[in-house]
Amino acid sequence: MSKPLLGVMMLAKDEEKTILRSLESTRSVADEWIVVDTGSRDRTAEVARSFGARVIHVPWEDDFSKARNAGLAHVQAEWVLWLDADEELRDADSSWLEVLRHTEAKSFWLDIENLLGPSMDDRLIHRVPRLFRREPGVYFQGRIHEQIVWDQEGISETQIAPWRIVHHGYRPEVIARRDKVRRNLRLLRLALRDLPRHPFYTYQVGVTWCQAGRLDRAALWLSRAASLTPLQAPYRPTLFRDLGMVWLALGKFRDVELTLRPELERYPKYADLFVIFADALRAQGLREEALKAYLQAAACPPPGAHVGSAGINSFRPLHAAAQLCLDLGQLQEAEQWVRQALAARPGWEPALETLAEILAARDVPEGDLVKALASCAGTPPDQRSLVRALLHIGAYGEVIGLLDSEDTSLGSENRPLRVQCLVALGQWREACQIVELSIHSGDRQVPLGEEEIMDYALARWAQDQSLDRRLELPPVYQSIDARLMGSPASPDTQSHAAIGPDILRPLIQRAVQHRLIPLAEDLAALHSNGMDLFLAKTLYREGWVYLAADRLLRLLTRRELDAEGLFLLGEMLYDKGHWDQAAELFEQSAGLGFSRARPAAAAAALQSAKRMLEEAEALRPKRGGFAEERRAVGRALELLDGIGWHTHWRGRTRRNRHESAADLPLHDRQE
Repeated sequence: MSKPLLGVMMLAKDEEKTILRSLESTRSVADEWIVVDTGSRDRTAEVARSFGARVIHVPWEDDFSKARNAGLAHVQAEWVLWLDADEELRDADSSWLEVLRHTEAKSFWLDIENLLGPSMDDRLIHRVPRLFRREPGVYFQGRIHEQIVWDQEGISETQIAPWRIVHHGYRPEVIARRDKVRRNLRLLRLALRDLPRHPFYTYQVGVTWCQAGRLDRAALWLSRAASLTPLQAPYRPTLFRDLGMVWLALGKFRDVELTLRPELERYPKYADLFVIFADALRAQGLREEALKAYLQAAACPPPGAHVGSAGINSFRPLHAAAQLCLDLGQLQEAEQWVRQALAARPGWEPALETLAEILAARDVPEGDLVKALASCAGTPPDQRSLVRALLHIGAYGEVIGLLDSEDTSLGSENRPLRVQCLVALGQWREACQIVELSIHSGDRQVPLGEEEIMDYALARWAQDQSLDRRLELPPVYQSIDARLMGSPASPDTQSHAAIGPDILRPLIQRAVQHRLIPLAEDLAALHSNGMDLFLAKTLYREGWVYLAADRLLRLLTRRELDAEGLFLLGEMLYDKGHWDQAAELFEQSAGLGFSRARPAAAAAALQSAKRMLEEAEALRPKRGGFAEERRAVGRALELLDGIGWHTHWRGRTRRNRHESAADLPLHDRQE
């Protein structure tokens, strides 16, 4: 019997739900399967044997290398591909096996895609040697995060294989379910007990704390690892990537800038570092330099041996560049970059929404706008992304036109989307008829979702009509209905006390989104605890600034504004040029802990200083120095504006703001 060419070896414990998928993915290329079971209590071993794998039972000794080496001793094949049971092989073309038969290479690198979320865009990619020639002196090393080592020649002859591995084990829900954080921390402590101050294990402790959501501890361990890791360590670029991301999440933007600036010279082709660096610059208001860094990232090659996010050298930085240009009011440049992003990733929803916003800002006719978006939504166009982009800018009529098209079929999403758009367009009767006809006709295949229930209820109440009780809506809706319509609640309905803030907030928000402002006011009146303030904030965020202004002023008079409310009112005063009064409110807000208020207070103070300089220059035109001081203040204001402290209205909310009254009912506050 001839010697097998390729053997697959994997560790498994309680993996009955995933191991068959993993094994099946290698069926077309492997001749041998070795499964090392380290103590399963489910049907893992039985499933593996039914596939045709040989199962080796090995006691777990808190050491991944020991377990893998035990399995390696049983492999008969010439080549070994090592996998985990939560991984699967992709692009496994059996014709490439001829390369293995004739190559002189010792091992091959494979790209691993670590899925982090439901979308294939939510993934990290890196390259590791997972395929190696089975020969004496090759073994696994490391208690955790183990690696293949060679006694003599090392892996200098490693080449790149066309296959790739998809890893499902880093999804947040998987990490939580398997308690990986606790296990990994325990093994890393053991590893550091054996090898104190080991830079790689120190680094991995930081990574594990990051996975646990403890960014403060992650930053501590990653910083320690950065000081211990030699320049030639292959994982060093990724270490600085992770450290930069953690500091970015902690708001330590200056630390990111100072740390990564020299690393960019060492690793000028590592796109992730440029994007993190650019994000830190943008957060500090350094928009021009940030734009340059984003474009440098887009010019980098794919990540290769370094860990990299999907699209980090293409559509992600190009989209970030487009958003930055949009913030600067550079619509032509913004459109250029976002179209390049969509050329690299057609139909990518964030970029498609940004393009829709740019085209709407340019007042492109809606018919042409839909065509332009469709041309960038893939082939055939991604209908869901296209619809969401149109919803983002409030193009509800165009969404209905798409839903009516024979080329569009969104299945179960069709009815809720149509109802949403009809309510937003004020066609309440038609929206209600669709829901009631669907339910009364016995169509239970598409049950009413939470948003569709809200849209239906709002449409009925907007017509001063009670809800159709045959629809079996949640009892609390019957309670709200009774209060709004002034009718008695049915005996089986929950009491009015059940109408709490958690129920009313999403309804108020949805009503404002649909421009049902009087109805939103009626809903807010059903509960006295903070609903008036919530309504004012919602109006402001949705772009109805002048409607929010009176409410916030009344709440200020009653001393009922919280930190965010003080900030929003200060922002309105700032936009009207009442900078001294705005600064006072910003300072109060900052004192209550609202982070955006601190740079806002500085901006208001600078605006006042700029005005004073202009007045002084007008009084003493011959005195020098005023112009230069004004320019210095202007530069400082540009930096503060770049931080992004001010509210930005996007898409639909931007249109609402432009439709608001030009003159807000604001006045100078009196003592």
